[in-house]
Amino acid sequence: MIKRLFRRLKAAFNYACFSEHRFRRVVRRHLLPYYTDDAPRARNERKQVILMFDGRKRHGGLADRLRGITTTYCYCRDHGLDFRLHFVDPFRLEEFLEPNRYDWRIAPGEISYNRRDARPVYIASQDLGEERDKRFLLRMADKFLAARYRQLHLYTNMYFHEDRFGEAFRELFRPAAWLQRLVDEQVRQLGGARNFTAVSSRFLEALGDFNEHRGRAAQALPPAEQERLLGRCCEELEHIHAANPGLPLLVTSDSARFLERAAAFDFVRVLPGRIGHMDVAGSEEREVHTKTFLDFLVLAEARSHYYLVGKGMYRGNFSRRAAQIGGAPFYEVTF
Repeated sequence: MIKRLFRRLKAAFNYACFSEHRFRRVVRRHLLPYYTDDAPRARNERKQVILMFDGRKRHGGLADRLRGITTTYCYCRDHGLDFRLHFVDPFRLEEFLEPNRYDWRIAPGEISYNRRDARPVYIASQDLGEERDKRFLLRMADKFLAARYRQLHLYTNMYFHEDRFGEAFRELFRPAAWLQRLVDEQVRQLGGARNFTAVSSRFLEALGDFNEHRGRAAQALPPAEQERLLGRCCEELEHIHAANPGLPLLVTSDSARFLERAAAFDFVRVLPGRIGHMDVAGSEEREVHTKTFLDFLVLAEARSHYYLVGKGMYRGNFSRRAAQIGGAPFYEVTF
């Protein structure tokens, strides 16, 4: 309780005094050194906001990146700005997702690092509570994206337009042909679109089998508590199946241990591939990234979504965003 109160007081103090200063300091120390006065000049006439995933800062997992992309796209559309996406770390996004109704691509040679034409911008979420955080992020976007440069290179996962996620995702993206074939095959095995129920969970380090590099030592639960948590989650799978008779359950998770335990039920389906986190897996680990996209896009075809949250587990956004794409109901199951 005391630690939680201290974090809230610290967040409020930082919000009032230091957040904007910290953003500018990040730019000055970590991003501006890449910009020079003799770099090639920008050629674009219309002002561009280029959302950057280039490895110069930590960018988060797929759901965090996608909500930053869709929010920035909606903001640019609302304000008449040319939105572009430079997603090259740890892979080129076009390998997995292609432009759909809006072409967001920009060639590396079209990005200027000349100080007179381009400026990096850094906007990060704060521990303020969701609604207050959204207002803060929007205020920072209004301030920093009004700067008079031909190109603004934005580093952010801001989410104040997350209610428009599904619509924006469908405008921006369609799966690459090879990925769509994988999705179609898995959906077929599940009985077809809207003919299965999705159950998702995130354990982080609670079961000792996942590493997200969140800047702290792994916090695995004691073995006995791990077993109790696994057992409780499996009980919830049985309850959800009983509430959705005749439909298989697609179970996704960041824990291979839980997926192995869940797969013992004859009504559960688990997608193939190796689990990993986008900010940790390197560019050579294509299997990990393929599974991330496969899980996400197959989840989007579910009839309904359930998200399990128990002791030591994490409220993530991965399956919630997939539900928004498909327009399916989303339920959080806490225990």
